[in-house]
Amino acid sequence: MSIQAPKPLPRELVQIDGLTVAFVRAGGRWPLRRERLLLVHGTGCSADSWRYQVEGLAREFEVVAVDLPGHGSSAPAGDPSIERYAETVSHVLQRLGKRRAFLAGHSMGGAVALQIALERPELLKGLILVATAAYLDSLAMTPDILLWAIAALPHKFKGMFFSDLVTAEALAIARDDVRRCSLETVLGDFSASRGFDFRDRLKQVNLPTLILCGGSDLITPVRYSERLCKEIPGSVLVMIEKAGHMLPLESAQRVNSAIRGFIRRV
Repeated sequence: MSIQAPKPLPRELVQIDGLTVAFVRAGGRWPLRRERLLLVHGTGCSADSWRYQVEGLAREFEVVAVDLPGHGSSAPAGDPSIERYAETVSHVLQRLGKRRAFLAGHSMGGAVALQIALERPELLKGLILVATAAYLDSLAMTPDILLWAIAALPHKFKGMFFSDLVTAEALAIARDDVRRCSLETVLGDFSASRGFDFRDRLKQVNLPTLILCGGSDLITPVRYSERLCKEIPGSVLVMIEKAGHMLPLESAQRVNSAIRGFIRRV
């Protein structure tokens, strides 16, 4: 009998430049000095891909997970790009209040987080990059027809995105999340991801930075994270052995522990 995914997390809605943007918020606003952690999901996903972080870290921090335009409960926006997504997330950060936040991005969301760290560092207190890269060379060289096939069959992804250690519930959450995302949105994400290249700008990142990667990640192999760590001044790399690309779901406890320790140190 297959495992059913939990119901999607409840959302709050905000209007940003006429666009409806949704986000999940957990962890009370008291005490007022509680650290804020904002989470940005990857291609074809939504805030629900951070479910275990929202649930696991809300006792200590205010945790916010945003739906990028066209994902989850957020309205689509034309011409998706890393810059456009970063602008939306920056507006959400400003709407939440004046306190600087720790910003975490997974996969494509890591590129969004890097864009904000470089262009709007005054909004941030720290940066967390999860299974991501400064440039995706393999994606850039993949023909459009193959990307379309991958996007059209999102349920055929266990072997690509997870290791054999993934739980049935985590896999069900990921499948349910991706199935709710339109083909147009997924293709837009691929286009956005093929267009970014931060390789020459990494040394400009001037924030405490934690980098997390899975030892068995086939999408963003360890070498991508090693380059990030080498180029971003003072950054720290944590590799989770035998884990795949979907670290927040597959290795939730270790991801949460690493994030918790990083925020406390900063």
